[in-house]
Amino acid sequence: MKTPILFRATRWMILAAAVGLASATPEFGPQGDSDTADFIEMDVKADNRMIGSKVEVAVENGIATLNGTAISLEQTERAAARAMATAEIRAVVNRLRIIDPVAKDAVLAERVQQRLSKSEAIDASRIRVIVDGRKATLAGQVGSWDEQELAREIATEIPGLKEISNRLEVTFDTVRTDSAIKAQILHMVHDDPLCQGITIDVKVKDGVVSLGGEVGSPGEKDQLVHRSHVTGVTEVWADDIMVNRDLAMEGMNGKITKPSDTLRVLEDAFAADPRLKGADIQASAAGNQVTLTGTAPNDEARAAAESTARGIPGVMIVANEVRVAGGVSQPTAAISKDQRLATVVE
Repeated sequence: MKTPILFRATRWMILAAAVGLASATPEFGPQGDSDTADFIEMDVKADNRMIGSKVEVAVENGIATLNGTAISLEQTERAAARAMATAEIRAVVNRLRIIDPVAKDAVLAERVQQRLSKSEAIDASRIRVIVDGRKATLAGQVGSWDEQELAREIATEIPGLKEISNRLEVTFDTVRTDSAIKAQILHMVHDDPLCQGITIDVKVKDGVVSLGGEVGSPGEKDQLVHRSHVTGVTEVWADDIMVNRDLAMEGMNGKITKPSDTLRVLEDAFAADPRLKGADIQASAAGNQVTLTGTAPNDEARAAAESTARGIPGVMIVANEVRVAGGVSQPTAAISKDQRLATVVE
């Protein structure tokens, strides 16, 4: 079930021809650091959701460093995901800067609130958004961990925000509807650049998810099934997911590893990031989540640690508990009365 956009298997050959990489093949991708860097740059440019960004790539010792500008946090994370899908890349140091928006903080807050309210996967009525200096804080309550992380993902789509602090409290006091579950899975597929070029059908009835369509490998199928086990799902049926090797993302082979491997790669990535000089950050991993603790010399280093952690294969959630040296951490979901809360514009 291919879509009209650039198919994943053929992107290797098309992009290789564009940058003159004679050694690049669908099976092995580009060879050498310089070719790999050029290839990633072209791959990012080929993504129609990266319009407005300018990304430069350097590769050394299997670590890709992204420099340049993007219009949103979503674009920075999308560029990192594309780099990660390239053979020989084991980690990404994401140094992309967000272009300054024309909109003021209050307008950015309204835009986030409106985007959250339009999502069928989240009950946004208990969420409030605060934006100060282009840094958004999500406060209030949601019913599940999935909604907490999804709220952050939706907020990253708003151009101009340079950081998101997710302080949503999970209450576990709601029952998710089939429509909310379906909306979350569809958002996950649509938001994942590695799903570009494939079509996945999703049906949900009484908490049972039925998936249909094509993926490139058994590993991709297993990953899709695993990620579809969101809150409220009792079972996932994937008998109608067919494996089509022409759609395989060969660069991801073997990159979804165990937590101990994740931490080793993350340590190397932190060492390669000059923004983290002087930081004392510890990381722990459990499943697809990485938790960061310790201290950073400034806000930039704290945000850099999170963006780099999100560039590690298999990491879906990053809990950033790093404190800025000399700063005072804010309690989860605490909001002072004088802070500006966004309101939904009807």
